[in-house]
Amino acid sequence: MWGRITQMAEKLDDTFGTDEGRMSSSPSSHDDGDGDGWDDADDFDDDLDTMDFADPHAGNEHDDAHRSSAEVARPEERHESPTVVEAPSAEDVARPTIERGAVVTASAPGKALIAGGYLVLESPNPGVVLAVRGCRFHCTVMFRPSCWGGDSSELASGDDDWAFVPLDVYSPQFHQVFSYVLSYSLTSKEDLNGDGDVTLLQLRADATSDAPRNKFVERSLLLSLGYIRKSVGLHSFHLALQTRQPNTSLAIKLRADNDFYSQIPELRKRGLDLTPQNVDKLEPFLPCPRDETTGKIIVNKTGLGSSAALVTSLVGGLLQFFGVVSLPSMRSQSETLINGKDKRELEGRRISHNLAQVCHCYAQGKIGSGFDVSSAVYGSHIYTRFSKDIMDTFLEVVDKENAVADELRLSAVSSQQLLDLINDESRNRWDCTVTPFVLPPGIEFIMADVCGGSESPSMAKKVLDWKKNNRKVGFLEDYYWKDLKRCNKRIASLLTKEFASASLIDGLRRDGAQILANRTAEQWKKPMPSSWHEFEGSSWDVAGKLLDLRMALLESRQNLKGMGNAAGVPIEPDKQTELADATMKLPGVISAGVPGAGGYDALFVIYVKGADTAGGESDQVRDAIGNLWREFSSSDGETVVCPLTARAGGYGAEDGLCITELDW
Repeated sequence: MWGRITQMAEKLDDTFGTDEGRMSSSPSSHDDGDGDGWDDADDFDDDLDTMDFADPHAGNEHDDAHRSSAEVARPEERHESPTVVEAPSAEDVARPTIERGAVVTASAPGKALIAGGYLVLESPNPGVVLAVRGCRFHCTVMFRPSCWGGDSSELASGDDDWAFVPLDVYSPQFHQVFSYVLSYSLTSKEDLNGDGDVTLLQLRADATSDAPRNKFVERSLLLSLGYIRKSVGLHSFHLALQTRQPNTSLAIKLRADNDFYSQIPELRKRGLDLTPQNVDKLEPFLPCPRDETTGKIIVNKTGLGSSAALVTSLVGGLLQFFGVVSLPSMRSQSETLINGKDKRELEGRRISHNLAQVCHCYAQGKIGSGFDVSSAVYGSHIYTRFSKDIMDTFLEVVDKENAVADELRLSAVSSQQLLDLINDESRNRWDCTVTPFVLPPGIEFIMADVCGGSESPSMAKKVLDWKKNNRKVGFLEDYYWKDLKRCNKRIASLLTKEFASASLIDGLRRDGAQILANRTAEQWKKPMPSSWHEFEGSSWDVAGKLLDLRMALLESRQNLKGMGNAAGVPIEPDKQTELADATMKLPGVISAGVPGAGGYDALFVIYVKGADTAGGESDQVRDAIGNLWREFSSSDGETVVCPLTARAGGYGAEDGLCITELDW
C-alpha cells in the first residue's frame, strides 16, 4: 500500500509541478542516525530540572523520532456527511472561509545562539540568539488530490456525529509522504452532556504504511488543528474543511533550506571546493542521501534548529490557512512590527509563538528553554525564558490522554486547556522576554559546518549535573557559572546599546571596509593613520567597541570551555579551539566561537565586512575566512570545515515567521 501511495505522490508531483532539487548526495561523518533531521538538541533540554513526559511508544532506539503505525478505521460502507449539530455563532459567521485553490506558505528561520549557552535555561539569564538569513524551513498548505486513491469518502464511518478528512504530509527531502486521517466530532458533546472527557479530535496514521513516524510533525498537527477547531468554533472549522473538492486531502509540504543539513558530501561528489561561492550555487532543497547498502536516509545536521523551525513554520502555516491569525508577509517592513503599527500581525506572532512552544515541548517530551522557537518567530533578539511550569498541567493531561490509544487525540478538557494556554487572556503567563537587536551595517556573520568527532548525546545533562553537584572550583563557588552570567550580560548590552548607536554605524560606513577590515584585532590596538582621531564615531572609537565585544565573547568562550572540562563534556573541543583561534587572527575578524550547547559540528564568526567581491555576493574578509577553512580541512585529515550560506538576520517581518510566495 505504501509503495502505491509513494508512486501516486510522485505522479501527482509530475502533474502539478515541483520546484525542489532532485540531486542526491553522500553521507558525511556526523550522521546522528535519527533518520528524520528535525530532532535537534541545541535548546538545552534540562534533563535534571525540567519536567519529563513519558512517551508510551518508547522502547526502541529510534522511538525518539518515530512511533509505530496506528490502525486506521477503514469502514465498509460509504456515508454522506452528517449535519453539524452545533449552530454557528456570530463570530463563526463573521469568519472568512477558505477560498478554493488557496495556497499558504509560512517560513521560519534557523538560529545561532552566540551567547548564553546553558545559562539560558534559568531566567533571567539572557541568551543572545541570531536568526540566520538564508536558512529557513518552509511549510506549504493547500487542498490537493489525495494520496489515498479512489474515493476518499471511504474514510467516513457509520457514526454520523464524526467527520473524516484525509491529511497528507509531503517531505520530498526525506523521500516520504505521510498519510493520516483527521477526524473530529460534529457535536459539542462537552456542552450537551457535561462530560469534559469526550474526544473532540483525533489524528490517525495510515495503518498500511511501514514508513517511520515523526513526533514533531504529528504532535504539531494534533495541537495546531485542535487549537484551530476550538478557536474558530466547530461550524467554521467544519465549513473550512468542506470547501475542498471530492477526493482531495488537506496537504502539507515541508521543505528546508540547504544549510540545515551538511552539503559537504554533495560538494565532494561534484568535485567542488568547499567555498562559500560553491555552496551558494547548489540547487535549493537538496534531498538527503540514502545509504547505498541499506537504503536508509542519512541525515547530517548542522545544528541550526531544524526542529524548532519546522514546528514554527507548520504551526504558522496552518493558523494562517484557516484564518486564525494574520502573519506578516516577507515583503513587509520590519519597522511595522517593531513599532507595533500592525496589531494584527503582532497578535498573529504572539499566538504562533505560544502554540509553537507548546507543540515543540510536547514533541520533545520535555520543556526546553524555548529560545530556538522564539527566534524562529521573532528573529534576532536577546531572550529570557518563560517559567518552567507554564504548561505542566496541559502536558500532563494530553500525555495521559494518549498513553494507551493508538491514535493521537484531544478531549474537551485538553482542548479548553490548550485554548486558554495559547490565548493567555491575562497576558501574564508567558513571561519570556524578547529584546530586538540586529548587527549593524558593516558587521557580518558566517557559519561553518564542521565534521570532526562526535559529542556525547547527554552533554546538557552532564553539564547540569555538574552545576548541581560539583560546581566548586578551589575555594570559589559557581566560578564559571557566575562569570558567564556577567559576560553574557555584557555581550547583550553591547549589541543592544553601543552597537546600535548612530556614531558606530556612521564610523563603520565610513571606515569599516577601508581600514578596520584590513587590519587584525591586534592592529586595532596600535597607532593608526591620521584618519584615526579620538572622537565619537572615529575609527579609533569604533575599534574600541569592536574590541570590547571581542573580549566579552572570548571570555564567554573561555568560561564555557572551562566549564565543559570540569563537567567532562566537549563544549568547545580542542579542534574547535584551534579553528576558532586561527580564524580570529585574520584581518577584520571580531570573534569566532562554537554556538549553542557547543560540540563538534559548527562554528560562528562575526567580522567587519571587507570590500565587495563576486559582484557584491561576498567580500574580502569572508573570502579569506573561506580560504583558511579550506586549508584547515586539507591539513587535517580528521576535520572538514565547510562554509554555510547563512548570514545574520534581524528582527521583523522578513527575519522571523512570515508568509512567502513560495508555491507548491
